[in-house]
Amino acid sequence: MSATSNSLATRLRQVRLARRADTAPRKAATWDLVKVAFLVPGLSIIAIVVVLGLVRLLAGDGLSGIMSATAAGWLAVNQVPVTISGVTLGVLPLLPTLLVCAGTVKVVAEGASTARELPDLVGIVGAAIGGSVLVTALSLAVVADGAAVSAVGQPDPLAAFGYTILIQGAAVLVGIAIPSLRPILEEFAVPATERVGARGGVVAFGVLIAGGALLVFGSIVMHWGSVSTMISDGNSFDGYLGLTGLSILYLPNMVVGAAAVTTGTNAQLGDTVLDAFDVSRGAVPPLPIVSALPETGLGGLGGLLFVVPLAAGVLLGWYCRSTDPVRHLRAVAIGAAVAAALVVVASLASGGRLGELGRTGVNTATAGVFTFAWLMLAGALVVGAMWVASGGITRARHGDDLDSWLDDVATPDEEHPDRGPSETETDDDTETGDDTETGDEHWSTRVETTDPEVETTGTDVETAGTDVETTDSEVETADTDELGLGPELDSGAASEPEPDRRD
Repeated sequence: MSATSNSLATRLRQVRLARRADTAPRKAATWDLVKVAFLVPGLSIIAIVVVLGLVRLLAGDGLSGIMSATAAGWLAVNQVPVTISGVTLGVLPLLPTLLVCAGTVKVVAEGASTARELPDLVGIVGAAIGGSVLVTALSLAVVADGAAVSAVGQPDPLAAFGYTILIQGAAVLVGIAIPSLRPILEEFAVPATERVGARGGVVAFGVLIAGGALLVFGSIVMHWGSVSTMISDGNSFDGYLGLTGLSILYLPNMVVGAAAVTTGTNAQLGDTVLDAFDVSRGAVPPLPIVSALPETGLGGLGGLLFVVPLAAGVLLGWYCRSTDPVRHLRAVAIGAAVAAALVVVASLASGGRLGELGRTGVNTATAGVFTFAWLMLAGALVVGAMWVASGGITRARHGDDLDSWLDDVATPDEEHPDRGPSETETDDDTETGDDTETGDEHWSTRVETTDPEVETTGTDVETAGTDVETTDSEVETADTDELGLGPELDSGAASEPEPDRRD
């Protein structure tokens, strides 16, 4: 008896705690906004101070000018072009930017998951972007204050704020979308074709990046002698550490460039221009990772690089598979457009002006066009192959392809002579539809049943010899459990007919 009392008391206590949590004071919400605004920028500043302090101490330069260098580091994290000793550095490493954006996405997603109304989401977005903009303003002030005694020049304030809002805004949108995307898609009734195609485009972009990473790492292994020689030019431990660290920070830039080159576009690094077939060597930045660039062109073997976008297109076509070639091709086109847009954005972020060496990066326009063309070509081949293999229009099974995700009415039986006798016929008076949702997909199933022994019109009921009068509308509103359909709506299978109840 005491155990039961303790259990009941525990449950009552949990209920009281839950009610208190629902009526949390305003301070908790305020603290959440403060955390969203300053947690990631604060941790980023601390990391920059630690890294720069270690580098300066190892180099024997002391900690003088550490504040200006830290402020410039925050600006560089947000891809703001930095001027050092009169040389503008527009090609900034992507790795710190990706890490900071990942932290912003996580913090914003946690805050958005507890938001219940639109004003809460607006507050989270404003806090996240506002905190980063405030840190940027402070960084600009610190750089301007130390410009007289530091090698770091004053950047353009408008450009600094613009880059910060762009980078942090993109991360905030991703963080908001993680818990809120599905309700938004349901609210605006976005068709499944667009959703599946967009996800397929992200997957195809991932395949391109993976191919670029394999190409870069393979080139580093093949040219390890040149890479190690460049590292040895550091002449001391801090020099070795600095060159190796810079190479790691710029690794995502190289991966994006290699992924773009696999589509057929050309890339420029300093005075060196290369594509899939040829290399024109010139002056390059003195970084070990740059030594991994090929000395000569691959010639005809460069065509093997096109396997990467072809594989991405094949995967895209398979991911968006459907028995209807029109919808299949439409989803592939949407996926190709999404992947091409991501390639363009990544190419813009990974390139820029490299001081006196000029612009560095890939040809953004051709990278986007070639990516779309390769993915559409491979995806269209998959569409045609699957259409031919299917032998024409066939009935889609639940869960096999995109058709089972689309909310369309089933095609009449007379258009499908190959359907077996086990399928039930359509009867407008006993047709029942049910829509259920699984994950992000809408499984639309139309359940139809007709029993020749169960008469559904008022006239047939009257002929049973009873005085009970039943109208068509009353029969149509009968409980589905009485017809044996209740638990089987999800499977789409018709139930056994109910025996005749005539007196």
